[in-house]
Amino acid sequence: MQLSQRHEYSWRLEQKEGFRLVGKRITVSCENNLHFKKIPEFWNECQRNGIFAKLISMDTATPKGIFGLFGAYDEQSNAVEYSIMVISDQEPPQDFTQINIPNVTWAVFDCRGAVPQAIQKGWQYLNEEWLVKYPFQHAQCPELEWYSDGNAYDSDYFSQIWIPIIEEA
Repeated sequence: MQLSQRHEYSWRLEQKEGFRLVGKRITVSCENNLHFKKIPEFWNECQRNGIFAKLISMDTATPKGIFGLFGAYDEQSNAVEYSIMVISDQEPPQDFTQINIPNVTWAVFDCRGAVPQAIQKGWQYLNEEWLVKYPFQHAQCPELEWYSDGNAYDSDYFSQIWIPIIEEA
């Protein structure tokens, strides 16, 4: 007999002022859930080649943290843009990209545990349960993952998923 472990996720709505993100972007295939493998590989590559350290040095947010940003999805190629970014008021290096995030209301989901498993389980909950219970209108803004400062492999590590929504009037 197999028992499935069910995770409870706390979530809330938060209105946030707009902010500017800078960082690195890739395009990854979603074919056969390949993005679940390629996105963690992108994080590892950014840690190895010094981009991660550069981003941390550019972070001007309080609290500090790094964002994973899901950008444009291309249905024809079944691929999504994914970026690793920080809030920064500094001029980005030439090979970095930037995006301005508008004032928006976010559905914020708290995730606890080592990455990438904790954040992937959070997405699974969001897609399989939360969206069924709480249908919403998506705001014109990318979905974000936020990773706190600290040891991302710790069993109590804190990360979040931010979904931009339009609140019903």
